[in-house]
Amino acid sequence: MPRFHSLHAKILFGYCLLGLLFVALIVSALLQFRKLETKVNEQQSVADFHDEIRYSRRMEKNYLLYRKNGDLAESIERANNALGLIKQLPPRLSDSEVQVDATELLERYRALLIEMANADRFGKVSSEVTDELLITGSRLLSIGEKLDSEARDLLEDAVAKHHRNLQYTILAAILLAIAAGVLVTRSVVKPLRTIETSLGRVATGETGRLDQTADDLEVGSLTQAINRTLSELDERQKAITRSSRLVALGTMLSGVAHELNNPLSNISTSCQILLEEHDDLPPEMCHDLLAQIDGEVLRAQRIVSTLLDFAREKQYDRQPTPARQLVDEVLQLTRSLTPPDATITTDIGEALLVDVDRQRFQQVLINLLQNAADVIGPGGRIHIDARRESNGTRISVADNGPGISPEDLPRIFDPFFSTKAVGKGTGLGLFIVHEIIGQHGGTISVDSQPGQGTRFSIHIPDQKKPENLQ
Repeated sequence: MPRFHSLHAKILFGYCLLGLLFVALIVSALLQFRKLETKVNEQQSVADFHDEIRYSRRMEKNYLLYRKNGDLAESIERANNALGLIKQLPPRLSDSEVQVDATELLERYRALLIEMANADRFGKVSSEVTDELLITGSRLLSIGEKLDSEARDLLEDAVAKHHRNLQYTILAAILLAIAAGVLVTRSVVKPLRTIETSLGRVATGETGRLDQTADDLEVGSLTQAINRTLSELDERQKAITRSSRLVALGTMLSGVAHELNNPLSNISTSCQILLEEHDDLPPEMCHDLLAQIDGEVLRAQRIVSTLLDFAREKQYDRQPTPARQLVDEVLQLTRSLTPPDATITTDIGEALLVDVDRQRFQQVLINLLQNAADVIGPGGRIHIDARRESNGTRISVADNGPGISPEDLPRIFDPFFSTKAVGKGTGLGLFIVHEIIGQHGGTISVDSQPGQGTRFSIHIPDQKKPENLQ
């Protein structure tokens, strides 16, 4: 197939090729019908020749029975017509010995008829002429019948050949049309299938854009348009992620301020004691107060470091991370978000590693814990557990809140969907969670019944095989 750089050109070429095949089929059929028409005309000329002989003989017999000169004249005229037709017989018959014999016999038969007519004029018709006329006419009629039978056989062969040729032509046209259709379809469908495969890779997170794998102008334009759309969606998703993180960060600031107030208050108290009673305190108590100050400073540094890690924008960097340490840091950041009398329990092994981007996965846990804290109420419970699976790590966050209604359950990961009162939520928390988990190649599922609480289960597949697994 010629190389085209446009789907439009390929499709147009396919239509033109099919049109040419259709025209070729019509032309072939017309030629076959023309040949068949020729064969029919040839057989008709033989049939006319045979009819002239039979009619001449019938007039001859009428003359011999009734002695009417008009019958004899008609017989001679028909014999003359037969002589004229014998020259129009098909070429396949004109060279045969049968036709040569027919010409000689016809000329002799006409001569006998003329001789009989002359003899009858003078009343001297001999029995020898009559006998020879009957014998010659009989032989001539046999030859005419033979020529007619042969012509019919030739016509039947021509009809059968015409049928075969027409069938072969139709079959060839169908095969060529199928071949052309397959070539055009492949040339058109193949690049579209490539785009479909590339989109599947984009959906699974293997790549963020489509590769230009076809030279077709339309496919190239479509690929560029899809890549532009993917780029715009990626930018919007990053903007939504940043906005969600800023919202979560703002929510945490109150908790962080509370967490920092405790060590700062302890530091201030210890410093005041040292300043006011330094000379009266024993060295051991001074050492203990200084140790408390140092410990509280380190505690404040850890809080600030965790907060900076969460707020800092960076590329995805998945590393085996201790799951318990990650959860403890998140609990420290979100402690003020839970009701004072709520209970938070964990069941996570010390050596359990999870293959995640630390910053993004902190955002996942913060959003889930904030959602749970908003619904459990006073005296509520939140339980976090993590365990190894065959090809990754599963982390679950469960609460004993009111649960999620069945009609809302299918929509909880939709952007801007929220069951909270107006002004209490943006509807982006679980959407961001779903997106971050998807970018890790993982899955998130929810199990909830009204009045029986909610459990979010996250599966994170291994990128690198972690060591020291529990």
